[in-house]
Amino acid sequence: MAMQLLAASLLTSGLVRFFSEHAQRGASQLLMTAGAVGPIPRPPVAAMDCWRPALDDVERISWGRPAKRKGTGSRGVPHRLNAEERILFDLSRTKGYVEIAGSGWRSQRSDSPLVNTYRNWCDARGVCAIFLHKGREVDEVLVDLSPLRTPDEFENAAHFCLSQSASSCGRLQAYSDERIRAPTVEQTGRSSVNNDDEADVSEKDEFTVTSDEIVRARAEDYLTAPIHRLPMYTISWERPRPEAKALAKFLAELLSTAVEKKGRQKALGGPQVTPGKGRRHGGYGIG
Repeated sequence: MAMQLLAASLLTSGLVRFFSEHAQRGASQLLMTAGAVGPIPRPPVAAMDCWRPALDDVERISWGRPAKRKGTGSRGVPHRLNAEERILFDLSRTKGYVEIAGSGWRSQRSDSPLVNTYRNWCDARGVCAIFLHKGREVDEVLVDLSPLRTPDEFENAAHFCLSQSASSCGRLQAYSDERIRAPTVEQTGRSSVNNDDEADVSEKDEFTVTSDEIVRARAEDYLTAPIHRLPMYTISWERPRPEAKALAKFLAELLSTAVEKKGRQKALGGPQVTPGKGRRHGGYGIG
């Protein structure tokens, strides 16, 4: 009997030692494989020690009122929303992304006020801006990383988004193909009206240089300039409508772009009354 117990004990200890060594080898091989593939992308982090607009000013200029802080808006960049855009903007706060019909271009303003306002609002909060551009056949989901104001980390943030299985196969537009608007007299504080030739050359150079080149030369502006004067760094996906909405919702949760709903919850919607106790009148009524 004693010999049987001793044999069972030795067998058990041997099995434990075998599985322990096997697990250690498996863990080391997993770490070596991960190191060979490359470092895991880090979640994007926004810069805090930089210029950002106040949420109150973003709200004010969206109604057409002047901002308290200079530089939040610009006369050349429309931010005032109409009634339809106001509804979409209010919904975007809790959804974490904004739905736009097409590009959101409004011919009366020769620009897209909803895109400008939502990007400004995301800049004030220090989160990525997620747009869902609705098309006829397919929709485009676009993530703008510029509100993070960390140009050195844009590439890592993009890899973090593309490394997720639900958001893979995206297209990284290393800085949007859009041209940066030429600084106005209001922004620069000086006028070039006295020299028309020099002004023409300056405007031509400003509009022919790509935003990628401008960002490399103006990395410091990401810490000091308003968002409407900075180029976009975008990731885009083209999906059918149901898949596009699911992707936008996933990215909003991944990047924490939504604002939690405020107000009384359903469970707290009515007064908490204990039936038949501490009541002036009995029964099921309140009074």
